[in-house]
Amino acid sequence: MNENQVLLRQLQVSGVKLEQLIDASISAGAYGAKLSGAGGGDCMIALTEKSKAVAGAIEKAGGKAITVSLQAEGVRIEP
Repeated sequence: MNENQVLLRQLQVSGVKLEQLIDASISAGAYGAKLSGAGGGDCMIALTEKSKAVAGAIEKAGGKAITVSLQAEGVRIEP
């Protein structure tokens, strides 16, 4: 996600506000964050296990956090 965001930034499809929200997410402990959609807008996504901290950082940076969780069990190896 972070590497993709670097490329999107280089393409100049990310904006100042999005960069602030992405930086806030990463600083709060998100594994990765990037803009969503075609860019130029105001939506981004962050991947984290620290949802309260990241949501708080997004809100503090002027965004609105919408927290979702996956209900599906992840990959596992069975004996």
